[in-house]
Amino acid sequence: MMARRLVIAGICLAVLIAAVAIVLDQMAGKPGPSARSESSVSPSATTTATSGAPTSSGEIPGGAGNPASGSPASGSPTSGAEGSSSGDGSAGDEGPSTSKPLEVLPPVTGTPTGLPEPSAPAPLITGALPAPGSAAGEVVDGWPAGVLTLPEGTTIGSTSVSTSGDVLQVAADGIIAKPQAEVLASFRQSLVSHGFWSEAAPAADGAMAERFVRGTDTVTVSVVTTGTGNSRFQLLGSLHAAAD
Repeated sequence: MMARRLVIAGICLAVLIAAVAIVLDQMAGKPGPSARSESSVSPSATTTATSGAPTSSGEIPGGAGNPASGSPASGSPTSGAEGSSSGDGSAGDEGPSTSKPLEVLPPVTGTPTGLPEPSAPAPLITGALPAPGSAAGEVVDGWPAGVLTLPEGTTIGSTSVSTSGDVLQVAADGIIAKPQAEVLASFRQSLVSHGFWSEAAPAADGAMAERFVRGTDTVTVSVVTTGTGNSRFQLLGSLHAAAD
């Protein structure tokens, strides 16, 4: 009798253990509160999360202050970053300009001071200009003897005059028994007395030349030494005349 009771008690205990195991197994298969909370999220929240808008635990997407379109609320760090990036990026990179503004000088209102330009000298030749012509061995008619004096002792080769507007052009050549320097000195003495100044002029090897200038009047004399030791000169000049 005692053995039968033990068998029955063992069977009952086995049935109870099996029942408890089944209950525990069912409880382990059911989802917890957090899983149910996540599964209860509305489709709009899922769409918002998919579009890339930031969501936080406990916030309901699409509610007041959090538009359903996923745009961040004003004042949020994201909107501040977008505001800074929407400006001119180059200005933010370069920083404030350190270049100085150009200085513009005021216009000159005063009259320039200084020496006045020298006035042109009066023409040395007045009256009607002579007719063009030339002469051999003598001074041609119309030669400006009052301005151009040939050195004393000159053997004249030829002389000529011509005109171009109000300019008298003269030419002469001759031989004189003097050194080159003395021939040039004779012309210099004559022309300087009329207001000319002199300067050296280009000359061929073995020759000497000098240029005489007075305003727009010019006379050039070159001298070479002949085989006999004499000096031969050539003269070219342009003298302006007074207008009629």
